[in-house]
Amino acid sequence: MTSSSASTHGRQRLIDAALNLSYHKRSFSSLGIREITREAGLSAPAFYRHFEDLADLGQAVIREVEQAVIQAFTEVRLATAKEADLDIRPMLLKRFFDWAVDNPKPIVIGASEAFGALEKMRLGLKNTLRTISQDICADPRISRLLPGLPEEEMMEVLEVLAQNMLFMAVDYVEQPDNRTAIFEKALRIVGVLFAGAHAIHALQSDIR
Repeated sequence: MTSSSASTHGRQRLIDAALNLSYHKRSFSSLGIREITREAGLSAPAFYRHFEDLADLGQAVIREVEQAVIQAFTEVRLATAKEADLDIRPMLLKRFFDWAVDNPKPIVIGASEAFGALEKMRLGLKNTLRTISQDICADPRISRLLPGLPEEEMMEVLEVLAQNMLFMAVDYVEQPDNRTAIFEKALRIVGVLFAGAHAIHALQSDIR
């Protein structure tokens, strides 16, 4: 194994170790660096070859989630690219929930640390939700559902949705018997937020 691949492997081992530990503890910010390196089978100094501190490691976890979710959404859009009039929202939501089932640890940790003690991790999650929202907003089939809404207001709607869907994904992961009901509830929330944003914008336009 080359030094570059060994370094990458060591970095991933630290990420995986932190996810394993924090998933069972339901807390990322309470982990100790020695605890993580012991779980990863690495020496304590090895941690600092890859990350500045625990929050830096947390941000790396969040970036991996961001890349994976955007890739999953890209697959949905490419598979439906020829269907210009398709309401793609149910497909994107289902793809996200299915991804969460396959990757429960980062979803649970992301939700638990959304209001956690690590500021860098909170900000990283906020930036990731915005990046994912921007990616969704780029699909004209989504923006068409909010006609006339300025992009910044559209982003506000999508960011609120992204945060809510993150928390609902935890329920979807942990309550397999209720997944149909959770998915249907999520779809209703999506519809209400889109309809509400459109109605408020129309009302404000009439007033002006």
